[in-house]
Amino acid sequence: MPKTEPSGAVETVLLVEDDNPVRTLTREALVRRGYRVVEARDGATALSLAESHAGPIDLLLTDVVMPDMSGRELADRLRPTRSDLKVLYMSGYEDEAVVQRGGLEPGAVYLRKPFTPQALARMVRDALDSPP
Repeated sequence: MPKTEPSGAVETVLLVEDDNPVRTLTREALVRRGYRVVEARDGATALSLAESHAGPIDLLLTDVVMPDMSGRELADRLRPTRSDLKVLYMSGYEDEAVVQRGGLEPGAVYLRKPFTPQALARMVRDALDSPP
C-alpha cells in the first residue's frame, strides 16, 4: 500500500529564509499541504511579523545561517513570547558546520538543503507532532 504524504491541518508556520527562490518554493510546498505560512526574508522581519501576528505560530522553520541574525538567535528571541513554539532549522551546511556556524545545540533538528517537497512535509509534520 503506498504511503500517504503528510498534510497540514490548521497550523501556522513562520518561514524565515534569506534566499528568495528557496523561500518561494518552500512556501508553495507548505501551502499546497494546507499550512498557513507567514514568511520573512530575515530575522528582524520575522520578529516584527511574529509580534503583529494575532494567532498562534506553531512552527518556526528557519535557515540556520542568515545575515545579521542566525536561526538559533531568532528562535531564542521568539521563545519568551511564544513558549509553545516548535523549531525546525534548515541548512545547506554539513552537520558539524551547522553546529559551529549556526550555533545550534547538538541534537537540534534540521532539514538539509536541498530537500524535496516530500522531505519538507515529513519533517514539518514530525516537528509539529513532537512533544514540547
